[in-house]
Amino acid sequence: MSAGVVAAGVTMSVVGALRTGISWDEPFHVMRLRNLFEHGWFSVDWSTDAGGSIAGDNNTLVYGPVMMLLLHGLCVLVGVEDWNAVATSPTAYDVRHLGVVIIGLVGTAAASGITRILLRSWSWAAVTAGVLFALPMWTGHVMFNIKDVPVASGYTLMTLALLAMVTPTQARRSWRVTGLVLGAVLMVGTRPAMWSALVLGVAIVGCGWMVIRRSRAAEGEVRPAWGEALTGLAAAWAILAVIYPNVFAHPSMLLRSASQSASFRENDAWGYLYIPFHLAAQFPLLLQGLAAIGLWVAIRAALRRQDRDPVLSTQLTLVLAQVLALPLLAFAKNSDLYNGLRQLLFASPAWAVLVTLGMAHLLGWAVHRTRLVGGIAALSLVLPVADQATLFPYQYTYFNPALDATGAHVDSDYWRTSVPELLPAIPTDGQVICGPTRSTQIGQSPADDEEATIAGRYSSDSSVDCRVDPLGPLSSPWTALGLPLGDTLPRDEFYVVIDRDHALPSNCTQLASVTRHRHWRQVSMTYLARCRLAPSPIGDGVAFVRPEGENMAPVLWAYAPEGWVMRETASAIDAAGPSASLTFRAPEACRRRACALELRGEAGPDLGVALNDVPVPVDVKADEVTVPLPAGVTDAWVTFTSTTGAPLGLRVHTIRVIPTGVG
Repeated sequence: MSAGVVAAGVTMSVVGALRTGISWDEPFHVMRLRNLFEHGWFSVDWSTDAGGSIAGDNNTLVYGPVMMLLLHGLCVLVGVEDWNAVATSPTAYDVRHLGVVIIGLVGTAAASGITRILLRSWSWAAVTAGVLFALPMWTGHVMFNIKDVPVASGYTLMTLALLAMVTPTQARRSWRVTGLVLGAVLMVGTRPAMWSALVLGVAIVGCGWMVIRRSRAAEGEVRPAWGEALTGLAAAWAILAVIYPNVFAHPSMLLRSASQSASFRENDAWGYLYIPFHLAAQFPLLLQGLAAIGLWVAIRAALRRQDRDPVLSTQLTLVLAQVLALPLLAFAKNSDLYNGLRQLLFASPAWAVLVTLGMAHLLGWAVHRTRLVGGIAALSLVLPVADQATLFPYQYTYFNPALDATGAHVDSDYWRTSVPELLPAIPTDGQVICGPTRSTQIGQSPADDEEATIAGRYSSDSSVDCRVDPLGPLSSPWTALGLPLGDTLPRDEFYVVIDRDHALPSNCTQLASVTRHRHWRQVSMTYLARCRLAPSPIGDGVAFVRPEGENMAPVLWAYAPEGWVMRETASAIDAAGPSASLTFRAPEACRRRACALELRGEAGPDLGVALNDVPVPVDVKADEVTVPLPAGVTDAWVTFTSTTGAPLGLRVHTIRVIPTGVG
């Protein structure tokens, strides 16, 4: 049964890797890798001042380049990239997805190897692989997740190597050390803050080694463990320092990486019930029960066998550390987790080992009820796979029947990888906003009343058309298919792609949807809507500012509907491409006399301006741009373009309308 589950899981992972779209983080990691090649920092564009910024809000120290370098090497090997160029074609993303599948299979094999050591059985090792692929969260993320899958696989490979080190007859010494080095480089090289897990694992081996020495075990067999662990630790650090010296050659940077990872988004935590809730809701129910039994068995054996079998006690402690240590720390610190438990995905392989221990213990206890218990164990594998088939390829949106029975709303496609399935339904005649920010009023966010929400004409920190936004899920397939970039909609109308099964905003009409069935519910992954948003009165003027570490308020984005980003500064918006637009409702006085739009900011000399699609003259000074508004203008749509086709280079701090004529 486990072999069949593994076959189904691998098949779904490979096929799903080629069907899923571009997730939120992938374009950002492409950007980071390009910057690594350019100036040595694995960072986003807006944190590259003076060669690189390690400010907390840029998350430069949260991520490392190892996984992206591996995927880049795979792309070069199959001929979809050159070594010094990082491609954004759909084919390149597909190859990266397949690379993630390969890394996921390495993690699955490592988890099976752990079970092989603990239970001395290849059959039970196969069960562990089946359990892991029966977990929808694992199979779903293995298709594309470039940040969490390598950490999980690296951590599991590291745990396997450490287990082998305290089992002297297990593999050759060179294999044990190599496994530790490869696991550590993959894990820490993708998420530098995971050095804490590496240090913890080596410390457990050191403590176990001392206990084993004091026991009646043969010292000659256990003596190398501590030295092997330290050798692997030093080798991993040396390799990482060569790959990414800006961080790993400086121990203080590693300390800051842990602090930066723990304080992401200002540590705006969801509460202490976040982890328990998602543990209860995101894991299949029967597997939860088996995991609880396995956890009890492992803890009891680790405590009771410290003297009689310190080797087994140390091995179980290593597995328990992977499952419990960092999740318990995150719980105690009330850390800011989001998107379910995907940031704790690294615990999943060790969790599968515990489930296997639970199965083995239950079957051993139920000697005379083997068929009944075996049937339950088989159902625990088969039922989640059936659920995965109905959700394919969006298994990471899985919640178990207990949650669905409550009717509670939970996020569905938070990675928005279902956008390619929606692509054929997206019109080509107007701006598309992917993941628009929704608020109860245009001046309030976030939304508490789902039915009263209004879709804004921007997404988080950008109003760039998703069809051309390199950080969005549409630009790569849109370009590859040669789809037109029409702009014939009325100026106050636009399209939105809304994910996570959020309620339809009150200013929108739904046009199409990607849905799946989860148990007895139909769940929307993403849907397309056409929205309308009238221009806002400009009043006494608008200052484009935001609190440090937060996004600009919706009321301000209403004036910057197309082509703007707010990333490099907290006091201005920047035109991201060769064109950008501002819109507003002019003051009553401008309907009787001429006025002018005055921008405070910086602009290049090749600036062209159109007012409601009619070219108008523009006065560009050192820190000011003035655009005339003829008498009678009510709703103004002001479009700025580069006369040379180059990026505008336009930065706007404030706008206001001033009278210039006699009324």
